[in-house]
Amino acid sequence: MQVQNGYLGTYFSAQSDGIYRFQFDSDTGIITGPELYYTAPDSKYLSLYHGQLASPIVKDGKAGVCLIDTAGECPRLTGELFEETGSACYVIQDDAFIYTANYHEGSILIYQKEPGGITLYKRIETGYKAGCHQILFHGRIMMVPCLLRDRILLFDMDRDFAEAGSITFPKGTGPRHGVFDQAHKRFFLVSELSNELFLYEAGDGPQFTLKSVQKLLPEGRVWSPAAISAAIRLSPDERFLYLSTRHADLITVYRLHGFEAEMIQQTESGGSYPRDFIITGDSKFLLAVNRYEGGLVSFRLDPDTGMLTELCSRVPAPEAVSVVLAPEA
Repeated sequence: MQVQNGYLGTYFSAQSDGIYRFQFDSDTGIITGPELYYTAPDSKYLSLYHGQLASPIVKDGKAGVCLIDTAGECPRLTGELFEETGSACYVIQDDAFIYTANYHEGSILIYQKEPGGITLYKRIETGYKAGCHQILFHGRIMMVPCLLRDRILLFDMDRDFAEAGSITFPKGTGPRHGVFDQAHKRFFLVSELSNELFLYEAGDGPQFTLKSVQKLLPEGRVWSPAAISAAIRLSPDERFLYLSTRHADLITVYRLHGFEAEMIQQTESGGSYPRDFIITGDSKFLLAVNRYEGGLVSFRLDPDTGMLTELCSRVPAPEAVSVVLAPEA
């Protein structure tokens, strides 16, 4: 039996107080827990990097970011800093920095990791209520999808994050999250408001060529409230692409052929309002969080077709928004 620790980020509510830890059996797909791991109200999105867990946090009316060392049985706070008016919706980190995207502020904050904690390195404004929802890196280009501005803003990290152009979308598209293949030749993006999949050929630097656009949902089908897509993930072998759609409560699977994507499955998410999900490194399981009902679920994946085949496990996870999984010991 191979057991891995996993962590959930949650919206703050009467049922959730921060970051929760669970255990995942990578042989059977069984989940146990979760239990409260660290009190970080409105933790939302999590980033796990070399055992360091970065998370948004709200404390005493202030919002910012915290960094937690997950080595050992108990969490150890290594730094926190409060420089935001509300909690960020996305966090990513590397060796030197923690980057947050603040949806409502329309700001990107870059926090520097220091031996004694965290300091603020730079603040980038993308426009009030721009809806910046993710941060990606393409070489030395930082990319920020701004959902409410219908564009992805590009910044040159070699010029102290100076603006380097943008990728624009039709009004009402709502670009939300994207993912690159390992070679950074293909870029896939899901839109929240138009529920579309965009495929780009990525060049060196800020050059992107649109190859195709596909609708995620059946024509003529209407959901109330309106369906809105959320997360996008590429399988480790890069053969399949997975997307989640809220209100429709669906997971969609595409088989990839170069720059072409063929929809091969659209199935229930195992609950209500699916947000983030992950694919295990061996491509055997998909773990998804359903914010309102259904909690954290694991599905078995068919290794040949990439499709979800059976629901293996379900545990309560109120207000869960994001999920990360630590490597096997």
